[in-house]
Amino acid sequence: MALSGDSVFASDWARTLTDPLAFAHEQRCLSYAWTFLGFTTDLAKDGDWFRATLATRSVFVQRFGSELKGFENVCAHRFYPLRTKDRGNGPIVCGFHHWRYDGDGCAIGIPKCQENFGTVSRALGARLKPIEIATCGALVFGRFPAPEKRESLAEFLAAGFPILAALSQSRATPRALSMPVAANWRLNLHINLDDYHTVAIHPTTFGRNGYVRREDISYVRFGLHSAFLGTSKPDAFAEMAAACADGSFRATHYCTFQILPNLIVSLLRSDGDFFHCYVQQSVPVAHDRSVQRIWVHPSPFQADHSWFIRWTRPLSDPIRNRLLWHYVRRVGREDNSACERLQEVAHQVDRPPFLSAIEERVGWFEQSYRQLVTEGEEMQKCINLHQMNH
Repeated sequence: MALSGDSVFASDWARTLTDPLAFAHEQRCLSYAWTFLGFTTDLAKDGDWFRATLATRSVFVQRFGSELKGFENVCAHRFYPLRTKDRGNGPIVCGFHHWRYDGDGCAIGIPKCQENFGTVSRALGARLKPIEIATCGALVFGRFPAPEKRESLAEFLAAGFPILAALSQSRATPRALSMPVAANWRLNLHINLDDYHTVAIHPTTFGRNGYVRREDISYVRFGLHSAFLGTSKPDAFAEMAAACADGSFRATHYCTFQILPNLIVSLLRSDGDFFHCYVQQSVPVAHDRSVQRIWVHPSPFQADHSWFIRWTRPLSDPIRNRLLWHYVRRVGREDNSACERLQEVAHQVDRPPFLSAIEERVGWFEQSYRQLVTEGEEMQKCINLHQMNH
């Protein structure tokens, strides 16, 4: 039986899909929430850095010895981007006027500083805007700072923390893909949480077997987030979390985890007892544009393969990986095309949708999204008050 979305969708839920000002307000609010930025595998050596986006703002994360630190990707001098590539290694030096910064984001090397500014570099007090950084396994998260104490990343991810930490571990560098989408980022999230669309949108990749029966699966909420488990076994999520924490987990079925605000982490069955980990982030660009960032790597969990399969894996793995990558790209293009069609008529949306039993997680996402935006609004008020008092 169809369910009304009235109880979980705000009446004006589509406004940020069409109004640039509403979208900008939303992103300011979400900038204070823990957001996935990248992988620690790109930060293995001292001086390694990668560039990312946090609530539409360009940022970068860099390793300084044993610490990971993050900054807004804007020079304090004339606002030139400090990192103009996706990743690299080296000191923080602006390419516009060669201002140099240390690991705390302080300007320590300003060319001809005494001559041009009347003081030495450190005394000028110029510094980069920092972002808070935390990790879960190989996943790097960031958020913009606020004057009051907030929940840690472990608290934010709740019972999903040990699962994500285990899923993210990889013996190989994840294979990466970036796909521009002419649609709002929330539409990308909605379609990933919708188990009703597969036959219509993916007729050749899933076919009639794409229909999901609610009694055969499990939907779980943990904190602000949700999970789909390809089993109806009671307590399957709690058992998975415990097994991931103690290292005893073995992959047996498909599962996917939606992490607010814009991250999907899945365990895909690629062939028989072979599994891969799939990470997807819907990065907001504008009210009607986003980018899908996708990473895939072999599952880190052991499997009880026969000796023949283990012996032939050097030959079969490249074929299996290529077929999976083709599948990932194809399904991604089909989903993105559907989202772009939705974006075309977003200005006509004037009410909440009807939600089926296998679209329940879409409603959960909207509830959690509204909570995060509300918390961000309160955070912005606190920051404004703090600035007034200082």
